[in-house]
Amino acid sequence: MKKNLIKSACVSLAFVLCLGMAPGAVMAEEAEVDLTQIAQAVETAEEAAPLPNLFSARTTGPDSDNAYYFANNPYSQGGYGLPNCTAYAFGRAYEILGSTPNLAMGNANSWWAYNQSTGYYPSGSTPKLGAVICWGGSSDGHVAIVEAINGNTVTLSESTYSGIFFQNYTYTIGAEDATSVGGFQGYIYIGDYIDAAADTTPPALSDVLVTDYQGEGIKITALVSDDLSGIGQVYFPVWTENGGQDDLIWHEGTVEGNVASCFIPYSDHNTELGDYNVHVYVYDNAGHYTMTGTAITKADTFTSLGEVALES
Repeated sequence: MKKNLIKSACVSLAFVLCLGMAPGAVMAEEAEVDLTQIAQAVETAEEAAPLPNLFSARTTGPDSDNAYYFANNPYSQGGYGLPNCTAYAFGRAYEILGSTPNLAMGNANSWWAYNQSTGYYPSGSTPKLGAVICWGGSSDGHVAIVEAINGNTVTLSESTYSGIFFQNYTYTIGAEDATSVGGFQGYIYIGDYIDAAADTTPPALSDVLVTDYQGEGIKITALVSDDLSGIGQVYFPVWTENGGQDDLIWHEGTVEGNVASCFIPYSDHNTELGDYNVHVYVYDNAGHYTMTGTAITKADTFTSLGEVALES
């Protein structure tokens, strides 16, 4: 009945925004929302689309059920599993990439030459997060993975053949040739990564614009940015005052460049008249978020569209 009435009356919206919302008021409003829904939505999104540009250091050895190092690791399958530097480095690269790395399947001292000949990964003499460091000294050489870089100090993770299962080890940049077995060859860069622990600030959110779209729903856009880890997900939780939060839905938006947007059909919320509560949650790839909220009044007695912007 309401839907037919809206369509036949050339319906539009009057927008009433809660501007100047104090931080305490925002948090109070936030507490009323079922936050378990956003946690579940973010977890699902991360599982479906891993964020390969983020890097988290490994500081403990892998468990036996970690397929990267055991069940799916060709070194382990071939009888040269942990403890072994090649089995570990291959497994760690596999874990970082989320896909099988294109690295040599021989002794550690063959890894550098193999990559140089194939040109599959870029390489160099400067450490980067996630890089494979290669030494050609001794009869077999050695490989390990760069886990952290703090000033001139590099922390790597490694395993040693028939010796140490796992350890973190530090050395000074420029002293690679005197480290481990010697004969430093260089670093193989399997990707470009951002230290997840380095991003401690939430993303920026501004210029939220709410409009009616052809009488069918609400179109919301906002400017979002995060200089370090980038924008991960944007959610628009919406519910109507009528009936409390019985129609609460966490709508997931899309991001193109620095513009987040979402179309919310009125039909998703029972095509109700009255107050619509709209929040915007912007998550960066390190898990920090920024939110803001607005209330919108949808009425069937207006003949012109309203359009306003809300700044966080």
